[in-house]
Amino acid sequence: MSRINRPRINAGDTIDATDLNNRFDDYSQAGALDVANHGIGSVDLPQIQSNGVITLNSDSELIGTGSWTHSTPQNIACMAASPPTLTEIGGAGNGRLSLSGLAGWTVAAGEVLRVYWNFGAEPNVTGRPYAAPEYGALAIDNGSGGSTDLNDCLACWVAHLQWNITDPTLATGWAAVPGQNDFQSGPTSVTQLAASSVIPAYLEYSPEGHANDGVMSSAPTQKDLKWMGVTGHYFYSPSSGSVTIYGLRVVISGIYHAGFSASVNQLLDFTALGGTCSLDVSQGRLSALHQRIA
Repeated sequence: MSRINRPRINAGDTIDATDLNNRFDDYSQAGALDVANHGIGSVDLPQIQSNGVITLNSDSELIGTGSWTHSTPQNIACMAASPPTLTEIGGAGNGRLSLSGLAGWTVAAGEVLRVYWNFGAEPNVTGRPYAAPEYGALAIDNGSGGSTDLNDCLACWVAHLQWNITDPTLATGWAAVPGQNDFQSGPTSVTQLAASSVIPAYLEYSPEGHANDGVMSSAPTQKDLKWMGVTGHYFYSPSSGSVTIYGLRVVISGIYHAGFSASVNQLLDFTALGGTCSLDVSQGRLSALHQRIA
């Protein structure tokens, strides 16, 4: 069927029965309630100042294994060496969003790719993961001439978005989207995390509840982290030319720790583990919109 191009009704417009009947006739055609026509009339238009917004493509895919009840989650092990292994959520059969098959989506200047993702995550830790170098170790006076080690607990997992702009079959060619570091070349600046979701990896606290005149005499207590919801989003608009995107996926790696060097906030690879740790990941969704903004 043809694309419906009747101007949409905006807040404040005067309408009568003729307007409503015409709209009803448009959508009463066979196959009219497809992705394109529905998107043109409804997807996120109230958030955009201009009325000249057209949704060219939209798609969504379940990612991950199991379900929202956390049955049969995917388990991802901590990195033991640098660079880290990037693990795809769900694997090749359960975690990729293919965009219009072999054709892909061609995003040009004046258009925008908008991507959203969500999934469940539960960090698993046995013992303290911190070993040499002990990133974030805080020496707290124990009141007896020594100190008690309390960590700042800034260890984390990171999920980030990749796209494929080279291989329509999605077999090879995956890379981090623009503005996102791939964690394969040492410390990562926080300015290169445009498409990242950060997941806490570990938490400990003083069992005394508070420091008594700056003194903590007891060893820290580990907090058992539970399932948590993880979300993320990413926007991309080429300044010139165009790019054809064949697929999207979310990958996870860790653990990392917040750091600072040469006036730059960073995420540092954390490979010297004192305990064991992994991350359970349950099913979520990866969605994308391709829009033209006049």
